[in-house]
Amino acid sequence: MKMNVIMRRMSEFSPAELTDLWNEGFKGYSVPITMSMEMLLKRSADQGLSLAQSIVGCVDGIPVGFVMNGLRNTGGVKTAWNGGTGIIPAYRGKGIGKLLIKASLELYEAEGADVALLEALSDNKPAISLYERMGYEVIDDLFFYECKSLKDEALTSGGFGEYEFRRGIPQDIQRLQVPVSNQPWQTQWESIVNGESLIAFDPEGQPAGYALYKRGFDDQGTHTSTSLFQCKVLGGQSEDALALMKGLLSEVFGPSSLGLTLRTVNIPGSETMLTGLLKEAGFGISVSQVHMKRSV
Repeated sequence: MKMNVIMRRMSEFSPAELTDLWNEGFKGYSVPITMSMEMLLKRSADQGLSLAQSIVGCVDGIPVGFVMNGLRNTGGVKTAWNGGTGIIPAYRGKGIGKLLIKASLELYEAEGADVALLEALSDNKPAISLYERMGYEVIDDLFFYECKSLKDEALTSGGFGEYEFRRGIPQDIQRLQVPVSNQPWQTQWESIVNGESLIAFDPEGQPAGYALYKRGFDDQGTHTSTSLFQCKVLGGQSEDALALMKGLLSEVFGPSSLGLTLRTVNIPGSETMLTGLLKEAGFGISVSQVHMKRSV
């Protein structure tokens, strides 16, 4: 029997209801992402996700699935992104996911979005297949890397002493006017609340490269982790690009990283210089995703 699925907005539900729906919707996934109410609300606010623009599918008045959505202007392009799709186990495989994605795409179009982005776990073949049927295509692989013991020598060999490194805030990157292109939404500077920037300047005072990262601290204020979101060399692949990228990574991660957990977030597989250096420095892949895009 065909189910009657009613679409509502997340803003119509209480935080407690949304937290229960989130945790049920992701139950059994290969990467555990259970959240408390405080964590879910903070994630939504920090990453620019809008409860008013997020969709909940209801059957007989019961919320059974959702898509969290966000929209922002990036480089003159209005971009919509899917910040999480979940369906509670008893309702999976019944076509609700397709209805949720369809409703979200209609919302993106009504909001004047130009493109839509999302990420999906590489091993979640049913979800990837659904997104492809809905018009998305895979444009890259994305990797979370993790390292517990940094190989400093992999990042310190080669000369990058001619560059001046200046630390600042994520907003500083905006002033470099770097093309956003297909940058994953989670790693754009707007999504990195309380993060830090590192910009390298050449001897002429021109920006030559940058990194976006965030340090984690425990309750006593002790630095416990560092997460890298972007690391790029500007102006193409010059002869000293490799040395500069080593310098950026060394400034972000080392050499005082002993005892810290070092991570990266959604590093594109197409950035082969960066991924190669991370592997040489002792980073291993912890999570693999695909990056998907669709015109609206």
